[in-house]
This record gives sequence, C-alpha cells and structure tokens, in this order.
Amino acid sequence: MNDFENKIKRALKKEVEKPLSYDYAIKNAFYNSKNKRKSNLLLKLATTTSCLIMACTGVFATSYIVYEKVWKKPVIVNQEEENANVEKEISKEEKENYISEEDAIKIANEVINKLGYKNTQISNVDLKRKYNNEYSGHYILRSNNILITINAETGKLEYFGDSSINNRDIKCDEISETQVNEIAREIYNKLGLFDNENKYEIVNTKKVDMAFREHINSLWEVSFGKMYNGNYDKSNISTICFSICDNNIVISSITFIDNNNFENNPIIITKKEAIEIATNKEKEFSNLKISDTTADLSIEKMNIFIYCLENNITNENGEIKTDDITRNVWVVDVKHNKETKPKDAEIETVKKLYNKKYYIDATTGEIIGGEQSEYFNN
Repeated sequence: MNDFENKIKRALKKEVEKPLSYDYAIKNAFYNSKNKRKSNLLLKLATTTSCLIMACTGVFATSYIVYEKVWKKPVIVNQEEENANVEKEISKEEKENYISEEDAIKIANEVINKLGYKNTQISNVDLKRKYNNEYSGHYILRSNNILITINAETGKLEYFGDSSINNRDIKCDEISETQVNEIAREIYNKLGLFDNENKYEIVNTKKVDMAFREHINSLWEVSFGKMYNGNYDKSNISTICFSICDNNIVISSITFIDNNNFENNPIIITKKEAIEIATNKEKEFSNLKISDTTADLSIEKMNIFIYCLENNITNENGEIKTDDITRNVWVVDVKHNKETKPKDAEIETVKKLYNKKYYIDATTGEIIGGEQSEYFNN
C-alpha cells in the first residue's frame, strides 16, 4: 500500500486518531462500536408546566421534564478485535441491503464522466467494511490514479481522489473567492450530492499550498456544512480541493460526509449555567485565575477530551471510544491570565496551564467533550 492509499484509508475513517501525549486536541469524537444510539433524546415526561386539573377544585398539578443522560463511560477498544471486525467477510444477508457491484461501477463511471475525465473507465471494485461503529460496507474502485469510494447502502459518492496532481507543480489562475465558491457548489450539485441544497452552506474557503515530495500545488479548499437552525454540524463537513489551471478545473479530492448522527436536542441550559458548569470544572484542573469566558451555541460531536484529563488517560492506555452522536452544546471557552505559554503538552500541563473549550450539553448540562484552545509548539 503506497502513501496515497494510506492517506485515503485514514480519510475514510470517521475519526483520525491524534496522540493525546502530543496535543490532546481531540475535537472529533471516537466511535463506540458496541453501543449505537438508535433514537433521539428520550422525553420521559411532558414540558414543565402548571395546568388546571379540575376547574371546580382549583387543583393544579406540575409535571417535569426528565431528560436521559447522554454521557456514558467510554470504552477501551481492543485494536486486534477492531481490525478483525473490519476484515470480517461481509455476509450475504448484509449484501442484500447494498447496491450491486455492477451498480457501484456504473455510479463511479458516471462520477468520472461528470467531472470531465475522458478515456477513463473503472471496472475493478472491492467491497470493504468501513471503520465506523457498524462496520458497514462501501465499494472501493480504482483506475490508474483515480480512487473512488461509494456508500454501499445509498449508492452515493463518499470520496473521489486524483493522485496524478502529486507529480505536477500546479499554479492556480487568479480567481476570486466568490468564483471559487460557485465552482465548488456547481461540482457538488452536478454529482447530485446535496439532496436539499439549502441545508448545505459554505463554511470555509481557503487557499492552500500542498506539497507532494518535491512538487507543490496551489489549491483551493472549500468546505460545506450541513445546517440546522442557523448552526452547522462540525462533524458533518464535506470538502473539495481543486485548482484552476489555464482555465481548466483540476480536482485533487472530493469528500461527501452525511453521518446523520445529530440528535437536535432542545436548548434547556442557559448560557450563564453553561459558563458556571465549565468554570467549576476548570477550577478543579487549574489554580490559575480565569481571565475571560465566552459561550456560544454550536453543534459538536461527543468526545473524550475532558474525560481523559479527568482520568489522566493517554493513548498509552489504548484507543478509547464514546458513542457516535452529535448534539447541541454550549462551547464555553475558558481563558487564563498567563505570563508565558506552556512549555510542553504533557497531560498535567494541559490540565493546569492550557486554555480550554468545554462542550456543555444544551439539554442535560453534562460535559460531553471539549478541546484545547491553544497548542504547544516546539
């Protein structure tokens, strides 16, 4: 397996592992392969309200909302078992829910044609399991420098990559950001990836120089977020990397992610309450004076960042996973008065000296994750 294929393998995993001992920046959640949440937040009782029971008696009754706690203790994953599950042969029963190999090949060739590739056809296909909590299947198709993956259940493109640019030095034509965004959306629409275009908005556009050995390519990277009530799911970002060279579109990669793991939980916890929860936890970690706190509503995936700090856990303990869910949260950014930046990224240093962001569940008030808001550089 070459470097390019290794990069693709990592891209196809829903989670890219990051060494806690290096930066503890675990923004995306790890996946729980055993406990799949099958429903949204359970409402056990009706909304808190006082209602008249009997007009003649004037008796009032109060009922309360009781929300199910969402945080569950993460589990340590046996990597050998994980690999065995991924390599396990896909059963005949599972395949009954998948599109056929012939259809996968047809879809892949349609993608190639829509992207303007000529004299390129795909005929080789493999059905493999994904590194997700269900180990579901997807089709992997290759032709020369082209790599495509197709969701075996929906038949939608998951990934397109053209590694031929690795052997070139691409200089991008002068083009405005507005034009770049229009081209990016046109490509996604052409591929039929956005069922409801209004749900997907461009959340980031930037120009990047990507190095491939001795070659450097000037590319535009445009990311689309799936929108809910004015916010976008930070775990559901689809990105295209491309350049415009001599008025021709040169595509490096296209990803389409549609996890549908957002539970759209109600906003019950107030901003003030969220800040109090976060600052109380931060005071358990650090004796530094808190200089500033901000809180904003966001859609984030549950992760193990704060849990690892609480329990002094590093990657040496093995891979750790939580439930694969995304929630409405308050992201509380806690900052300290500090004369100097931290000198290392050890776990005790992160706890005591680093500024942090806490994910406070907007319904239950639980701390369901977080991230660093500063990083150590040698």
